[in-house]
This record gives sequence, C-alpha cells and structure tokens, in this order.
Amino acid sequence: MDVSPPYLGSWKTGREPWMRISYIPDFICKVPTEYPKYYTQPDSWENATLSSRQCDVIIEINRSGLVTQESIPCSDGYEYFGPATVASEWNLVCGSEGLGSLSTTMTVVGGILGATLFPALTDKYGRLLIAYTTFFALSVCFILASVVPWFTAFVILRFLTGVFSQGSGLAFATLALELFPAESRGFIVSLASIMWALAISSIAPVAFLLRYVSWRYTMLAAGLIGAHSLGTRWILQESLRWLVANGKYEEAKEWIKRAAKWNKKDASDILAAMTSANGEVQVLVETDTDVNRLQSDDKKPGKINKDPRDLEKLSILDIFRNRHILLTSILVWIIWFVNSITYYGLFLTSGSMSGNMYLNFFFNGIVEIPSVFLYIFTINRYGRKKTCVMFHAIAGVSLSISAILLFAGDTPVMKGFASAMSFAGKFGISGSFMTIFLYTPEIYPTNLRALGLGLASTVARLGGMISPYAALFGSHISWGPGVVFGSLSVLVTILFLWLPETTGKELPDTLDDVDHFYVIKKNKK
Repeated sequence: MDVSPPYLGSWKTGREPWMRISYIPDFICKVPTEYPKYYTQPDSWENATLSSRQCDVIIEINRSGLVTQESIPCSDGYEYFGPATVASEWNLVCGSEGLGSLSTTMTVVGGILGATLFPALTDKYGRLLIAYTTFFALSVCFILASVVPWFTAFVILRFLTGVFSQGSGLAFATLALELFPAESRGFIVSLASIMWALAISSIAPVAFLLRYVSWRYTMLAAGLIGAHSLGTRWILQESLRWLVANGKYEEAKEWIKRAAKWNKKDASDILAAMTSANGEVQVLVETDTDVNRLQSDDKKPGKINKDPRDLEKLSILDIFRNRHILLTSILVWIIWFVNSITYYGLFLTSGSMSGNMYLNFFFNGIVEIPSVFLYIFTINRYGRKKTCVMFHAIAGVSLSISAILLFAGDTPVMKGFASAMSFAGKFGISGSFMTIFLYTPEIYPTNLRALGLGLASTVARLGGMISPYAALFGSHISWGPGVVFGSLSVLVTILFLWLPETTGKELPDTLDDVDHFYVIKKNKK
C-alpha cells in the first residue's frame, strides 16, 4: 500500500486569522491504517495507492494495466496543520462545517435575548446591580468555555456570552449617561468610543501572541482580561436619577453626601430641603452632578422634582402607547439597523484585503478613532441630529463612490481608490454609531431609558445577523455592497427630519418630559 503526499489546500475560510476561534486550518483526511469495511476488493488492498484529500481518501488500483479509483470517507479522522481551533478539536469540517458557525450564530441570538431581557431588569432593579452581575457572569462563561470538553456545552456557553454581554454593555452605558450633565455626555461617549476602538484593535496583538497555541488560551484570556474591572464596583455608585425615580430617597441622600464629600462641597442645604416636615422627600438636585443649588418649583425636563406619592412606573407597553415615543422609537430603530448592517458588513468584507491579516484587523479597528475627533468637535456645537446626518452623508457618499469605482473598472488603481472610499465610509458609519448611541437614551424617560436602548440594540443585532451575507454578495457583485450600504445611509439622513433635538437638554424623567421635547420642536417651526 502506497500513500501519496498530503494535499494542503486552503479551506473555505480563506485568509481569516486564528483570532476567530471557529477558524478552519488546513487539513487532510487521515489515511486508513486498517482494511476498510466498505472496500469491495480485499484481495487488491495491498496493491492499492492511497491519496489523501481534505474530505476523503482516493484508492487507486492497477489491475494488469487497468486503473480503477474509489473514494472512501475519512473513517480515521483528519490531520490538521496549525494550532488547535474549535473546528479542529471537534472535527467541524467537510459535512459538519456548518456547525462551526453555529457558535457564532448562537452568540448573536443570545445578544438579541440579552438586549431584550436585561434592559427591563435594569430599569426595575437598578443599573449597578445588573451591570456587575452580568459582567461577572460574562467572564465566568468565557472561562468555562475555555475548558469544557463537549461541543454542545461550548455552544450553550457562547449563547450565554451573547446574553450577558448585552446586559453588561447596555446597563453600563445607561449608568454612564445618567451620571453626567448634558454638556458632558457627548464627551463621555467619545471616550467610550476610543476605548471600543482600542479594545477591538487589541484583539489582533493578543491573537498574534497566542497564534501558536490552542484556541482555549484565547478564550481564557478573554475571560480574565477584564477581571480587574470588577474592582470598580466599590467606586461607581447607582444612578441618582434611577434612585429618585424609584423612590429610594435614603440611598439618594447617601449618594449626595458622598458626591459632596468627593467634590468638597456642602450638601447640608440640599439635604435639608429634601425633607419636608412630615419626613417625606419632596425635591432633589437639579442635575445628577449639581450639589450646590436646588430649585423646587421648576418642572422642566431633567429637573428631579418628585412627589413620593406620584412615582411613574413604566413598562415596554408605554413605548407603544405613547405616540411621540413610538414614532421616535421606530425611526431610531431603522437608524440602528442601517448602522449595524453597514458597520459590520464593512468589517466583514475587509477580510478580503491583501497583506498581513493581523495588521488588517488592527487597522480596521484603529480607523474608527479619527471619527471620534470630528464627533467631539461637532456634537455640542451643531447638535446630535446635524452631527449624525453629517456622518451618514459621509458614509453614503463614500460608499456610493466606492461602488461606482468598482463598477467602472477592475484595475488595481480602481480597487485602491475603492478601498480608500470604503474606509471613509467606515469612518462615517462609526461616527454615526457614536452619535445615535448617545442620542437614543436621551429620548426616553428614566424608567424606560435602559429598555429603549436595549430595544434599539436588539434591532441592531438583526442587522448584524444579515451583515455576513455582504461578503457573499460582494463575491458575486463587487460593487453591490457599496450600493446597498450607501443608499441606506443616504435614506437615513432624511429620517432625522422627524426626530427631536436633545442637545443641551437634561434627561427626561417622565412621559410628560418626553412630550415637552415635541412641544419645543413644534414651537420652533
């Protein structure tokens, strides 16, 4: 029996790096060491020549000059070339390659569930409790996923990482916006965006350093890399707005005392004014960070001025009952969907670029940082709406030009200019994502804020599920994704005509505060 040299061909994932745990490395079918039960010519086995391919073995027999061939499946498994991945450990290749993408799909499905479930819990039980509970659970899921020996258990844990990542991310985002006054919220989102870009980019060097070891070390690193963040639980405090909106006035008093002590302010006047003769809390501070002044007669949006007998309890149904919130929500959901399908579509199609795959991934994350500086310059000067329209216009025009260049010619020069326009489009859509992420929680009252942001994130996840097909679409029509993404981005700019401006306004606490936005918008016409 003669065995020919192995065939080392690139599998369906192409140039994708091992930073993807489901990456399929080069592999071949192992040559059988014993007589195959299904082979019909036992007397010819010793005279056979076996040639390994990726998904089968070819048996070639020469009988008196008559050569016959027969293909047999890989009964003895596969031989992989490279560090262990999920695909190589559980043989998710050939007829089972679809299972390799199952874990990624389940992560997205888990994200949809988490974006729907946890915001409601965040509005009910508080931002801090849900944020740190889900963050801890997320870390545990990554660590467990790095050691489980069963593929089914691994898929379940990947599903849970999607669930808990949304709970943690949305709760922290809501908390961050409520801790700062209106003039600072744009800057806070810009800092978060820079951290996001740096975090995305850091995946490349981590994957590069771990490229010669098992995928389990990458999963373990993902679970441990943020463990130090749990220490911030003893630094961050619950949202003051949430405490007041839910009648937790004693905790709110302690919050103000700590804030006053930290900022070396005297909070005695505020604390004295908070309590009436019968011991009921009447009023609180004007903004979350103002512990110097108190005005109890002003009912403008953002003024925390609550009667404990009239606390507003809201649910997801109130989004559909209130005409203004429903209209705004539908428009915002469309914008989130377009942002998501464009952002992740561009990210996934960038994998076809030539060059070092780790550097490509790194620069694809870093390119988002320049948009942060333009965002910082415009967000308070020109407002949320105009800033988002500007970024979408940049994305729409750039991606449309990219499509035209690819349609006009297939030369290296045209492809180079088209790639540059695609990066400009990613610049625009990244800036739009920052702006809409700031804008969305600003249009909901306190007890619907996390839920509103969660529903928008859920719709975005649907766009994320569709975005992988952009690469498939582009493989058939190179200019197709640019046309779709560019057209959608231009369409979104029109939707902002029906949305209220929130720049310079305090966060609404009640449904009446939300309606006040539209009264102001109507009066300005």
